[in-house]
Amino acid sequence: MTNLRRIGEGLAVVGTSVFAGLATLVMAVLASPVLAIGVPVALVGGVVLLSYPFSGIAVLVFFSHLDSIEKLIFGFLPLSAFKALTAATLVVTVLTAAQRRAWVATALRDPVVVAALIFGALGIVSFLLSAERAVALTEMRKLASLQVLLLLIVVLVDTPRKAGVIVWILIVSSLVSALILIADTVLGTHLVAASEAATTAQSSEGFVRSSGASDQNPTTAASLLLVGVVVALVHAMESPRFRLLLLGVVGLGTIALIFSFARSAAVAYGIVGLCLGWRYRRSRFAPLALFGVVVAGLAALPFIPAEYWERMGTIFGGGGDWTLGRRLSYNLIGIQLFAESPVFGIGPGNFAERFNDPEFRYYPGRTLLGRELHNMYLSVLTQYGVLGAAAFFGMLGGAFAALRRVLRSPASETLRIWALSLAFGFLAYLIASLFLPNEYTKYTWILCGLCAALYRVNEKERAA
Repeated sequence: MTNLRRIGEGLAVVGTSVFAGLATLVMAVLASPVLAIGVPVALVGGVVLLSYPFSGIAVLVFFSHLDSIEKLIFGFLPLSAFKALTAATLVVTVLTAAQRRAWVATALRDPVVVAALIFGALGIVSFLLSAERAVALTEMRKLASLQVLLLLIVVLVDTPRKAGVIVWILIVSSLVSALILIADTVLGTHLVAASEAATTAQSSEGFVRSSGASDQNPTTAASLLLVGVVVALVHAMESPRFRLLLLGVVGLGTIALIFSFARSAAVAYGIVGLCLGWRYRRSRFAPLALFGVVVAGLAALPFIPAEYWERMGTIFGGGGDWTLGRRLSYNLIGIQLFAESPVFGIGPGNFAERFNDPEFRYYPGRTLLGRELHNMYLSVLTQYGVLGAAAFFGMLGGAFAALRRVLRSPASETLRIWALSLAFGFLAYLIASLFLPNEYTKYTWILCGLCAALYRVNEKERAA
């Protein structure tokens, strides 16, 4: 009788759930055709998310780079699909936190997480002291969502397989974006990009640039693409597994980086390439690899646009590019503003407001529109002050320290390779950030969270 009663109760629960689902679907159909499509998808997604919360953060990392595709698929929704999924993943993570109480408790004490939370707390002080609080409030909302993204990665990436999935997502998303960027360049169009930053960016020479599958401006999109390319390159050099596939990603990604006409990515790629060359200089394959690179470079020369060489030449003073003068102005104005408020800064987002102050009217390359400071490190220092910058730089330094500890005592060869690949990919991104305002770019926080998660996974595996 007891078994029959349990079966009856189970059937009642299933029947109630089915009835509720059908009732919800009928109401959605009657309300709107959009809801008729969106509600079933949301219901299925909710079931998957409840049973496997990691799927939420995996999708979020994927669309952090490929946000143009995300907007193309879910643009019909009345709210941001990315924000909705972030909120849903956070809710599910909180609801299931009791199942991994010890893991969550240690995650909140991780140095990278602690530094990120301190940065957020000091950001509130900078916000309260800022002259333009409305602008600062918008930036603080961005910062809060980015901190949630970092926390979700540190909490939900708790096995080597999950860490590997996230790293593979970085590689695959770069491949997808590279293919779309190459297609955009060949066809002279924008296949998926929708934002003004991604579709209207042009160099001073007048040629159209592409952001690939990203809705960021082409230069920022190139820094995201660079991460996956470098990670794939280092993995291919360290392990024969998937080597041909990864070298294919590197080749296509390199072509896409050239077609992006991004000088910051080219500089970062060149510096990391020299570092890799020095690291592997004693390898028995070094002469063959150098020969292959030289041959590939010579073969590619006829296909590289002349505009690319002209644009790269402006780095060393060749040609004319008024944006370089403007970038110099960013730094000069940033230094002056930092001197005015060195402790807590001028406030989040306030640089763009102060950029148009009459006192800076004679600086070269200055425009009538507010601009961000194209140097992540000086931007944080100017807007958050010494205290906020110390916490932010501590987060970045903690991420590299975590990877260093993995490389010193790896629990497995796979984790060692992932840590090394991620270290060089993150290094390339941080070098490019010398010329970009990446403090609010999702990859800055994703990569920091992934570094911390990789260390925690490695320690867990060592203990086991």
